[in-house]
Amino acid sequence: MRAYLILFLIVLLIFSISIAQPETITVYAGETKTINYTVINSGTQTQTFNIYLTGPTAYFAEKGVLIDVYPKLVELSPNQKATITIYIFVSKEARETPQNLFTLTIASDTQKIEKSLIISVLRKYPVYISSIILSKYSILPLDSTKITVTIQNAKNEITPNYRLIFSIYKDGKEVLRKEVLTDFIEANGKLEVSQEFFADKYQEAGTYDVHVRLEDLKGQYVDSVKTKFEVKPVVKLPQEYTQKEVKYSLLSTKITIKIKNEGNVISNPFYVEERLPVFMKDFVRFHTPSTEQKLEVGTIVYKWLVRPLAPGESVIIEYEISLWQTWMGIVIILLVIFFFFRKAFQPALVKTIKEEEGKIKVYIKLKNKSKSTMKNVEISEEALPMLKIESNIGLEFEEKKLGRKRYLIWKIRELKPDEEVVMGYIASPLVEIVSLEIPKTQVTYIDEKGRKRMLE
Repeated sequence: MRAYLILFLIVLLIFSISIAQPETITVYAGETKTINYTVINSGTQTQTFNIYLTGPTAYFAEKGVLIDVYPKLVELSPNQKATITIYIFVSKEARETPQNLFTLTIASDTQKIEKSLIISVLRKYPVYISSIILSKYSILPLDSTKITVTIQNAKNEITPNYRLIFSIYKDGKEVLRKEVLTDFIEANGKLEVSQEFFADKYQEAGTYDVHVRLEDLKGQYVDSVKTKFEVKPVVKLPQEYTQKEVKYSLLSTKITIKIKNEGNVISNPFYVEERLPVFMKDFVRFHTPSTEQKLEVGTIVYKWLVRPLAPGESVIIEYEISLWQTWMGIVIILLVIFFFFRKAFQPALVKTIKEEEGKIKVYIKLKNKSKSTMKNVEISEEALPMLKIESNIGLEFEEKKLGRKRYLIWKIRELKPDEEVVMGYIASPLVEIVSLEIPKTQVTYIDEKGRKRMLE
């Protein structure tokens, strides 16, 4: 008997395998656990070992637990060692599973060693997030997406309340956070909880990360899920102007142009263009200096370069058109029109002087171009002392002396519109006249309103 014991110990010494031995393995839902064993060939020959695990792996797989060993085969030289790992993957959906016996076997041609493992699965919490679904994974500004989370109760009993925290991040910055207390969940039942994300008008384009965390009422972590959605870029600049306002005053006109980026991405640089009649070129005063000016046929074109605009950002362009020069031009034109109108529609006096056969003949023609009758018309002209008045032409005149001066006077009772009368006189010079200058003829009359008028 003693000889057999010594022989057994010698065999163990030649083909020894050293294994770290855990006794009981407990894994929780949602965890992945690895157990390492060290195999050492302390013999004098190279050996090939087959490694396999036996036990209720199919039963555990049905419960959402995967158990495996790696590697399956290892060849070791004398004194060489290798690590054998048992992997236990427990899904978060896994149900609690009581202790079950598994056997790890390491066998070569000369020996077989078995290690017993007792594995069980527990749940820290009876609930987990089984799914997260978005109504839309790509949205535009002023659009929304609905985030729906399903909570599963894995136990055959009603759960207490839990807290769901919905967080949405853009480039690591939290843009939305909402907390919701759940209702009780029936045994083995489900509960859906939804929140909606609404993209505002200028919502930044890009990828948004959705994080949903499930906690107990003490703030302890239970489960979490993640997903993503996209806010599409929208480049939206007005075709011409967002707003153009024209304010008029007596001496100027002020034009204000407001351009706003109504999209959700930064705009590219662009030009704003205004066209004015070329004659107004010298009347324009800029509050916002123009970038470029050019002349076209009868038109001057002003351009402003607008820098890139952030979403919702606006820029204002202002310029003013001076009107006082225009008003002055209008006044001058009106005065000219008034002058010619008045000349065209008032009595006209034409005097002609002729020299024939040593006689001087003076013709006076008066025409009523106005639209009303001239009454009590009196035409008077000073008779020069170096002239001898011999006779009248047309209407007869009266002579009247005032001091040393002598006047010829013609009287007409009335002169209707468009009527004319011709009068005058014939005179002979008393002395030799080199240059004759006849005094102006004066006409006085009463207009239709009874006012006395004078015409020269």
